[in-house]
Amino acid sequence: MEKHGRESESLEKGGMKVELWGTRGSCPAPFPNRMGYGGNTSCISASWEEGLAVFDGGTGILALGQQMEREGRWDVPIHIFIGHLHLDHITGLILFPGMFRKEARIHLYGPSPDGESFQTRLNKVLGPPYWPVSVSQVPARVVWHDGADGDSWELPGGALVRAMASNHPNGGLLYRLEKDGRSMVYGMDCELGEENRSEYWERYKDFARDCDLLLFDAPYTREEYPCFRGFGHSFWEQGLEMAGACRARRLCICHHNWDREDEALKKAEMELTQRLEGAGRIGPGGMKPGEMKSGELKPGGKVWFAKEGDWMIL
Repeated sequence: MEKHGRESESLEKGGMKVELWGTRGSCPAPFPNRMGYGGNTSCISASWEEGLAVFDGGTGILALGQQMEREGRWDVPIHIFIGHLHLDHITGLILFPGMFRKEARIHLYGPSPDGESFQTRLNKVLGPPYWPVSVSQVPARVVWHDGADGDSWELPGGALVRAMASNHPNGGLLYRLEKDGRSMVYGMDCELGEENRSEYWERYKDFARDCDLLLFDAPYTREEYPCFRGFGHSFWEQGLEMAGACRARRLCICHHNWDREDEALKKAEMELTQRLEGAGRIGPGGMKPGEMKSGELKPGGKVWFAKEGDWMIL
């Protein structure tokens, strides 16, 4: 993974390091022609001097756990925010190395619709008879938090996470992380529909307004979308439209279809860049075509398709 020379100084000054550990949707894609953009399912982390927030527990969380093992980072509380309980967002959770560390302090947040606790719902899936051990049985100290539309939680170092209901089958939550004037929106598994002036579109726009990074769910193209209407996902052209509407500084297209090969994603990414070149900047002083590679984002921002191993300092 690429490292940036001024990373430590940036974090000490209140910055956040965002790392992409899993970028696929529906199921892992462990195929040679899909490794360029990554084969693990959803997991993204944000770390700062006093804390760590993790968004979703797909298979990508295992790579995060291995890095934490190498660095011996179990003294920092781990706050894991689960968007919803579909398998591609939780299957890595039960094998996350921190679960088996007695010294680890893990806070688990997730949706609790219809009065049923998040803990009860998760243990139904990640527990007997579908898995021999449930999260409630692991050695780590786990604290459970039920979440709903409009909830917010304070994290160490003055960070704040807010939740908004997603538009996805069986429900779920989107999350916004804010700290010291910096912000990122984790918008996985959310269908905006085809009408950009709907009430939900406006809610999403307000929720993501002026964020430094918008992580946008888009496994489809505009042409493909009609075949998948109602599946709970958006298309990448909408990511551009929403980023401009909410004045995001950076846009990252995530949750790639598991069967989308690297060449197809590269082609779509090039098309996206060409559209930006034709339309100019998106957002005030913000998004424009830039270097499509890992590392610190340049002033002026950029837009790109998510790749495992990408990281940035906000």
